[in-house]
Amino acid sequence: MNQSDGPAPKKQAQTDKAFVKGLTLLQYMTECDAPVGVSDLAATLELTKSNVHRLLQTLMAFGFVEKDAKSRYSPTLRYWELGYEVWLKSRAGQAALNDADGLAAKTGCLVHVTLADASGEELVLYERIGVPIAHPMRRLWPTGTRVPVWRLIRGWSDFVAFQVAYIAALPEAELATREDEIRAHLAESDVSYDTLVERVGFARENGYAKNLGGGLEHIQGTASAFLDETGRPVGVLSTIFDRPGDPDERLEGTGKLNRLYAHSISHSLGYRDNS
Repeated sequence: MNQSDGPAPKKQAQTDKAFVKGLTLLQYMTECDAPVGVSDLAATLELTKSNVHRLLQTLMAFGFVEKDAKSRYSPTLRYWELGYEVWLKSRAGQAALNDADGLAAKTGCLVHVTLADASGEELVLYERIGVPIAHPMRRLWPTGTRVPVWRLIRGWSDFVAFQVAYIAALPEAELATREDEIRAHLAESDVSYDTLVERVGFARENGYAKNLGGGLEHIQGTASAFLDETGRPVGVLSTIFDRPGDPDERLEGTGKLNRLYAHSISHSLGYRDNS
């Protein structure tokens, strides 16, 4: 699931066209709600039927696609199996799990582990741990959801805490260099660049960001980034909880614990704060 409106991946100078078509076909099929036929695939992807048929036969041979009784095709769990192997081998993600468990137990919150992708332009929800909240977050943000760092998430009216926490952990110059881009993006929203700067400043000073709702007024939360041995943020540990009677008191207490557990993840990844 992708809630990012960012640019499509840049085409590399040397690519295997058939392989690219196969990946495009497989990706499209994972987004379909039901099995799909050759004609529909060809029309949607602007490929010939014979090309689509050959690609499907190849994918079937390697167990990525299956055909039903009506000659319609759908992806198999093989796609997920490979993804799970990658999930298990994520150094940052696996390092974060024990501390995510600890934070969930200590706060009684729903805890998210979000990882930065290789470009640093998007964050991917790696795992969800802890006590479910009243709002169905599992449907809103299933594991694997990809969201932008520098843009509002589709359907939200403000930057959420894990975006702010990640930005706060970057060098200060990175936010400043994106000022024009962010102002243009926010031009038709109720959020201002100056407000984002203020929230990032709070996160830098306190070690955690606050979730202000941003479309879900009855929930709140906190977030703190964790760093690798180079000092670069590689992910965010965040909490979400139903808005209590005294939101400020719970926010502060949860934020401090969030900061503590995120620092523990950073330490596990080799980061040492020498300041």
